[in-house]
Amino acid sequence: MFVRFVIVLFFLISCDSEKKTFFSGKILNKTSNYISLFKDNIIISESVVDTAGAFMIEIDNIEEGLYTFYHEPEFQYLIIDRYDNLRIRLNTLDFDESLVYTGEGSSKNNFLMDVFLKNELDEDKINSSLDLDIKNFKKLVDSLYNEQQNSLSNYIETNKLSISSKEIIKTAILYPYISKFHSYIIRNNTEENDQIILFDEYNDKYSFDLNTLAYFKPYIDFIYLHVYNKVKNINEYSNSLDFNIKRLIFTNDLIDSDLIKSRVLRFHAVGFLLQREEDSINKKFLNSFYTISKNKSVNEEIRKLYEDLKR
Repeated sequence: MFVRFVIVLFFLISCDSEKKTFFSGKILNKTSNYISLFKDNIIISESVVDTAGAFMIEIDNIEEGLYTFYHEPEFQYLIIDRYDNLRIRLNTLDFDESLVYTGEGSSKNNFLMDVFLKNELDEDKINSSLDLDIKNFKKLVDSLYNEQQNSLSNYIETNKLSISSKEIIKTAILYPYISKFHSYIIRNNTEENDQIILFDEYNDKYSFDLNTLAYFKPYIDFIYLHVYNKVKNINEYSNSLDFNIKRLIFTNDLIDSDLIKSRVLRFHAVGFLLQREEDSINKKFLNSFYTISKNKSVNEEIRKLYEDLKR
């Protein structure tokens, strides 16, 4: 009877654990006593990192998608699908390069990590090539982007990916590269007709309303730079303040998603206030910002930043 009870209890525990999602691992040379898991800038769970560097996070009813884990002062993005059992091992002395995933859900995250690491290497190549003529610069960026795309195609042939995971990886590849076209335009004051050439075959690939990427910095960077260049192209501003107010207006007109809009407007406001303009100029900018921005928490954050910078 006792043996039968133990078997039933073990079965119930096993079934219950199969309904949960786990994120655990070991951190060498820990720099904090905690590791935190975030979804869309909201903390989902937190775990103590013990003296041996081990931690465990258990999650019920998880929303699949892009997450961020923080072990201060570092962070990294990861993809979590329902019922994943992800384990990491990393050394804070070489955070990104040492990060390895094992367990259920590890393959897609190791691939995503490879994407990020190659992005970093390619960014160095691209940044050192910003003085190339436009034809050769485009050829370079296209080539590096296609390398990543080909790697993803090969990976998909032998690995099963959820629809959301596939889209996250595609966009993690796309936006860091096409953002470099905007960097080139700014650096070289590229004519508008030539700007069109740079983006020609990417026009059907990007969107300004992807809520799933609202907290993916390369995506917000892309939109921020896009707005900068479009407003500059219009060339109907009289001074820096006018230019920045027109960027707020253009952002409001460009983006339908309230979430993405609030993220980009916030980015504009923080960047402007950190320029430390005269208070009268800051007030004019903020009047326009509060007229356009409808997100109360973002507005309060910007108000506090303004007050803190005045001290």
